[in-house]
Amino acid sequence: MLDVIAQHLRDTALELDSVEIVESVEQMADATGRATGAAFVVPFRERAKANSRTTGGHLQEVTVQYLVAFLVRNYADDTGAARVSQFDRFKTDIEAALAGWQPDEANDPFELVTGESTGLGNGVSLYVQTWETSRFLTGGHQ
Repeated sequence: MLDVIAQHLRDTALELDSVEIVESVEQMADATGRATGAAFVVPFRERAKANSRTTGGHLQEVTVQYLVAFLVRNYADDTGAARVSQFDRFKTDIEAALAGWQPDEANDPFELVTGESTGLGNGVSLYVQTWETSRFLTGGHQ
């Protein structure tokens, strides 16, 4: 699903400079060479519910969370205020693309769970949002 999310953002979130899939939060922090508006999609957390079938196969709903983050760069901004003022532009774009979107009708619509910013040093800030949807585990090859 990571490829589907990244492509959807590339197609619909036009304020973003680029969208990459990365393995971890640490790799986003190492990406300080990227331009303002560079975005990242990261697998984050899965929580499975109990098998809903007592007989006749396996059907288990899995809540899936993804991180979607973007960079803002401004070297002349000692306090970060100028970088923070740019957050809304990218957040609005990502939220318009993902809120309520269903990659497949079997998935729950995407919902925003949380968001947080952090300064990475060297005039770079990262804003990370956690998004949630679902998938189904059937126990067979899909």
